[in-house]
Amino acid sequence: MENSLAGGEMQQQIGILGCGYSVPPHIRRNDDPIFNQVKGTVNSRGIAEKDLFTGMRERRYLDGDEQLETLMVEAAQIALNRANLLPADIDRLYGYATVSPYITPNALYAVHRGLKLSEQTLVVPVNNEFTNFLLSVLQAWEAIAAGHCTYALIVCGTNWTKFMDYTQGHALSVGDGAGAVVLGPNAPFALVDYATQTLSEQYGAMTMQTRVISSHGQRHLLVDENNVPIPTYEITLEEGIRSFQVSGMYGLPQMVNALLKKYDLSGKDIALITHQASRVLMDQWASSIQPKEYLDTFEQFGNLTLATYPVNLAYHYHSITAGYLVFAAVGVGYHQTALLLKRY
Repeated sequence: MENSLAGGEMQQQIGILGCGYSVPPHIRRNDDPIFNQVKGTVNSRGIAEKDLFTGMRERRYLDGDEQLETLMVEAAQIALNRANLLPADIDRLYGYATVSPYITPNALYAVHRGLKLSEQTLVVPVNNEFTNFLLSVLQAWEAIAAGHCTYALIVCGTNWTKFMDYTQGHALSVGDGAGAVVLGPNAPFALVDYATQTLSEQYGAMTMQTRVISSHGQRHLLVDENNVPIPTYEITLEEGIRSFQVSGMYGLPQMVNALLKKYDLSGKDIALITHQASRVLMDQWASSIQPKEYLDTFEQFGNLTLATYPVNLAYHYHSITAGYLVFAAVGVGYHQTALLLKRY
């Protein structure tokens, strides 16, 4: 479950050189009428999905014709500026845009165009919600350590507010936004190690797909402004909720604590950035890991899915005092991954 990267880290100190984020100006609060349609359906154990999603205050959302790619480009430009690099310096572009206008290609190519990156810059969309950012960091680290590139840009963005079934409990916390980091040598925060776990027996418990939904006694497809069916997210009433309450709630802190123990570290040594879908999860993780600093933007931005990690890093970067930084992400499939970085 754990794999050391310490050799390359010691040689080149590969890690985060700069970070940035961008969110829309539009704010949706808890009293927004769109949430009036959320159902309270309970499963066989008497648990309603909506009761698992607590602690929200505000979320940002893209309105009208506003595009996710715009946020991603803005976040990337900030990250490049803070790393004192130009678009021409970037050898590889990793990350993901969800939900992209096309099944393929991913809108990460539009980000390449918007940034005017070189034709020789390799674009690598990483489709692995919600650990896209962590896996992009890991793959970029490997490419730099192998000598295949010097600088990599990672950009992740979400526009899920446009792809929600607002009768479902998880829709209560979702927001839009984008974050970016630049990876390279001689970094102030360098990657040390990672841990990962895949529980594929839970495949299908949480999915994004085009589906028939029921509303006011009628069954229909959700469509966009052009009357084209759109995919929506679903947490199944039985297995999905169980995955949330067992694998997510307890499995993630166990994995993080095992990774820390490997280096004789504990929560008091780290700043922690996690998935931020609900205070139900985050309070349990905080209690189990007990980090020195828990960096989140949940009340301001809601659940930013794959963009949560770079957004929170950029938002809190200058206030981090811990000597180590941990990203810990859960994802559908089911899988979870953690990255350990050291401050230099």
